[in-house]
Amino acid sequence: MTVSEKSRKALLRLTTFVCGILGLVLFRWTPTTGRGILVYGILFGLLIVMAIVLLPRKRAGYWPNKPEDH
Repeated sequence: MTVSEKSRKALLRLTTFVCGILGLVLFRWTPTTGRGILVYGILFGLLIVMAIVLLPRKRAGYWPNKPEDH
């Protein structure tokens, strides 16, 4: 299944928005119970996964420059 470029951009914007809301919730919330800490950990893990998915992949390959053969 392929996704059009327009749909992909819209999904990335939506994911970025959700990631921001989730980050705000985690920043403002202080869990006090064991269950709250577990939920906090799960949401934090989800935020990390979403951030990794949103990383730009424009410069795939060598970093910073491809080594030259002499």
